[in-house]
Amino acid sequence: MRKQLKQIILIASIMMLSIATVFGADVPIQANQLPKKAQDFISANFANDPVVYAEQDRNSFMAELQSGVEIDFDRNGDWTDVSANNAPLPIAFIPANIIQAVESKYKGVAVLEISKEYLSYKLKLGNNREVYVDNNGKIVGDKLD
Repeated sequence: MRKQLKQIILIASIMMLSIATVFGADVPIQANQLPKKAQDFISANFANDPVVYAEQDRNSFMAELQSGVEIDFDRNGDWTDVSANNAPLPIAFIPANIIQAVESKYKGVAVLEISKEYLSYKLKLGNNREVYVDNNGKIVGDKLD
């Protein structure tokens, strides 16, 4: 009886792990399967940089561009993270008040990565700084990365 119970628990555990793996896994997709909003964002901000890889999981999408730029999107197609593998990002998509706050302190320093946080943005800059800017455009954190 005890041996059977152990076998049942083992089988149930394996099945649960398999189900979790299937439903949580990243699935490669074609660029045209990204949400329309994500496709429009890429076209508007990275027009000459085609998508070479895209994937979807349960709640998000990811696109990798030919230049190495990686963009994460939520399930609605809104960007959440953009990183450029130590190369400057275009800044047109970043809200003006966020860029103005960073430019006022670090004029001419390139933005290499940006992430939307809950009530702020986190930017990694070309001078090895991580700058946190709230949604109102006020720098709320600044540290050497």
